[in-house]
Amino acid sequence: MRFHIRTRIPQPSSTNALSASLDGRFVATTCFDQKLRVYDARSLALLKTLHLGTSFPHGLCFSPDGSLVGSGGKAITLFDTTTWKKGVSLKGHRHEIQDATFSPDGARVYTGSGNNYTPADWSVRSWDPSSGAELWRWKGASSVFAVAVSPDGASVAAGDQDGRVMLLDAATGALRWQVKLARWVYCLRFTPSGDAVVASGDSDSLSVLDPSTGAHRELPLHGMARAFAITRDGATAVVGKTSYGEAQSAVAIDLATGETRWESEALGRLPQGLALSPSDDAIFVLMNDPHELVVFERDA
Repeated sequence: MRFHIRTRIPQPSSTNALSASLDGRFVATTCFDQKLRVYDARSLALLKTLHLGTSFPHGLCFSPDGSLVGSGGKAITLFDTTTWKKGVSLKGHRHEIQDATFSPDGARVYTGSGNNYTPADWSVRSWDPSSGAELWRWKGASSVFAVAVSPDGASVAAGDQDGRVMLLDAATGALRWQVKLARWVYCLRFTPSGDAVVASGDSDSLSVLDPSTGAHRELPLHGMARAFAITRDGATAVVGKTSYGEAQSAVAIDLATGETRWESEALGRLPQGLALSPSDDAIFVLMNDPHELVVFERDA
């Protein structure tokens, strides 16, 4: 597994979020200039710039078939990727939505929100994307920064700023288990088989959790992990390392052993998102310092 930088696409202001569609057609970014930018994932041509009307669009997601893309601040607005027309808005959060994701069948959207202002809205919510109706909400103990859905669509994992990871029933929002990690949780991903949940959060390790029990093990890293993605075979996590000092790299980590399989050149200090193409032949890293979308392609 080796990659080289294909291109760097400048972003006009501080970056917020990154998402790549599962059908391989699109990659999207959001920035503090209140814009959502959608690129062709293959040619990297800018297809559309959409105005969101908020400086805090941290939540960003595509529907599984790539027909919808959603982002926003306290509400997620869904846009049709054929016409680029604005559709349903998922409204109800009092604070900024920090993360959002569709269910595998596209029938639900799950969001997590929060900040340090009162009254608190530290919640995970389930939505019907066809009507905008809220289906359930689960109230947490602090700001929710990460949400992820299991491959079978039965469970929702959420992570908060105090290091808690919660597993919720996707149909009802009922809490199944909760564990406390040593640091805040910034990013959560299920492996494609659903046999593990992986968590990161500006710590020098990745946490690998058992979805049945919440039992977890740590994979030490040489640097702090923030955003990451998991390869389609579930064997490797590609991690954007973070630092508040010098520039850091992206690394590929074996999820069984913690061995480093590949490491890039230094990219910057604060990766805001990382995604893989469906065939794992491209890596997209959204940097905040410098503000750019870095695109890697696999070596021939």
